[in-house]
Amino acid sequence: MPDEENIEGWEESLKEYVSQYIAEAKDIIPKIESDLFSIEKKEGDEKEFVNSLFRSWHTIKGAAGFLGFSKTVELAHKTENLIAKIRDEGISFTEDIINTIFDALEKLKALTENITLTGEEGDIDIEPEIKKIEKILKKISGQIVEDVIETKEEKTQREQPKEVKEETKEKEKNIADEDKKKEKLVSADVPSQPQATQRKEDEAKYREGVMRKEIFEKREEKEEKSEEVKAERQEDKKKRKFAYETIRISTQKVDEVMALSEELILERNFLVNLFPRIEEKYPRDEDVARVSEVIANIDKIISMLRFSIMKMRMIPIRTLFAKFPGTVRNLARHFEKKVELIIQGEETEIDRNIVDEIEEPLIHLIRNAIDHGIERAEERVGMGKPPEGKIFLRAYYEGENVVIEVEDDGKGIDAEVIRKKAIEKGFISYEQAMTMSEKDIINLIFLPGFSSKDKVTELSGRGVGMDVVKAKVVELKGTIDINTEVGRGTKVTIKLPLTVGIMNTLKVVCNGSTFFIPLSSVIEITRISKSELKYASGQAVINWRKEIMLPVVYLGDILGIGGNNLDMYHLIVAGIAEKRIGILVDSVISSEEVAVKTISGIKAVGIAGATISAEGEPVLVIDTYSILKYLEEGKK
Repeated sequence: MPDEENIEGWEESLKEYVSQYIAEAKDIIPKIESDLFSIEKKEGDEKEFVNSLFRSWHTIKGAAGFLGFSKTVELAHKTENLIAKIRDEGISFTEDIINTIFDALEKLKALTENITLTGEEGDIDIEPEIKKIEKILKKISGQIVEDVIETKEEKTQREQPKEVKEETKEKEKNIADEDKKKEKLVSADVPSQPQATQRKEDEAKYREGVMRKEIFEKREEKEEKSEEVKAERQEDKKKRKFAYETIRISTQKVDEVMALSEELILERNFLVNLFPRIEEKYPRDEDVARVSEVIANIDKIISMLRFSIMKMRMIPIRTLFAKFPGTVRNLARHFEKKVELIIQGEETEIDRNIVDEIEEPLIHLIRNAIDHGIERAEERVGMGKPPEGKIFLRAYYEGENVVIEVEDDGKGIDAEVIRKKAIEKGFISYEQAMTMSEKDIINLIFLPGFSSKDKVTELSGRGVGMDVVKAKVVELKGTIDINTEVGRGTKVTIKLPLTVGIMNTLKVVCNGSTFFIPLSSVIEITRISKSELKYASGQAVINWRKEIMLPVVYLGDILGIGGNNLDMYHLIVAGIAEKRIGILVDSVISSEEVAVKTISGIKAVGIAGATISAEGEPVLVIDTYSILKYLEEGKK
């Protein structure tokens, strides 16, 4: 009996295998979905996509079987059988077949999610999907039997009962499947196994009492000569070679290295700030000049190191975007609409933690686009639009941010409809509504509980969509903006920092104290005079860009350090989700890359955390969102 230490070691190994399975499954699932969409849309070589589908389900089945995930194995095995039947018999993919495989894929996603959360498959019911697959397999088999009878009436097999034929075919298939498994255990690279082939023949003769030698010889000869099989083997070799060039590493280890790089950045800033004073003290010293070169190189290397570590945490956003074609397809079916999802910029990379957090907001935006935006086919045709609506899902870089856009070509957002609903449901008064700009009216959709739907359904009408999106974007230190045109569509733009922890900031001075404002929230910096400030209900405002009355606050007043009575100020326009705010400071010094640390136990307005400046002094980092929230609550 194994001792406790061996048992613990075995459990740790099992956890590692399960983690590897989850990672592999989450890589394969988007591939299955992509292949299915390509087949459905008749893009490219269908045979290639079918082979890819078969390999994907087969890989899932093998990996799940090793770990004892029986439901996943059964689901994958049945789906694999269906795909193999379609491939081997040259059957066309019908809508029914495609929907059935999509349903199996959705159940595979649910099983994988359960395994991710609990390490077990849970009580997910796969029987409905299994029955659908078996029904299609029986239907296909029935058609094949009829064809055989019609084309080979002179054969003695014509006189065999249908049940015998079915049983014979099934046994033959089971024997072939068993031998394939045995062959793989011996070697994945051996192209043929004479002994296994002989064994197949013997078993077939023994069990069936029918000579099957010619069938198996022809099948083997066909496979050996097939260019497709050879190409697949070459591809498998390439994949195995690539596997040795990559490793899986836990995010915890990457985070540890990232934390050390943050400390290194602080020390670099201190050294870069200190050195000019050393140069002043020893202006003609050759060693000092040499140290200056070394510091410059260290500065460059640390920046490169930080970028490389950041890249380790970043993954292509395609891992997230690949989940949405299935979501769009299911939602379109639910709402009985025709919708095409067009994905752009899927190679854009973003912090892994942000990818995990932004998935739910994007689902809300896509659902809103289909439910509220895209019209039904007949309605679109009547408006002169194509019957199939389009949703664009884009990602691209913009400075230190990554931008994600969800755009549709639907009916757009009617500000008058939003205005009436807001008044009707008591979110604003009639007087307030009449003084608000169209942009402010549209932004009311971010209020908790707001919905333009009169009827509550399973998927909409409860007013829990856009406020969830806004809350998550704010949490990620990002901004969100809506541009819409009635009859033409809506575009929602989200801007997020590329990574968290290390950020580029704006170094400012207020009443003699230094502060850092995150550059990711800064939209504009300008100089204004005191005379440009106006007051509305006791709140300082400024006419920004000649169309928006921007609320303005002096940073020193918010932080309780007072302020200087100056004639000129620096105005920093910051964006928080869909909101904008002006922050007045005495002067703007420079931009600086800092590592931000949270301050435990302190919840002061305007404070996001702290860092160490290049001078070695602790400096507070400003939280623009809490300042805006404070101003809004103050108005109330």
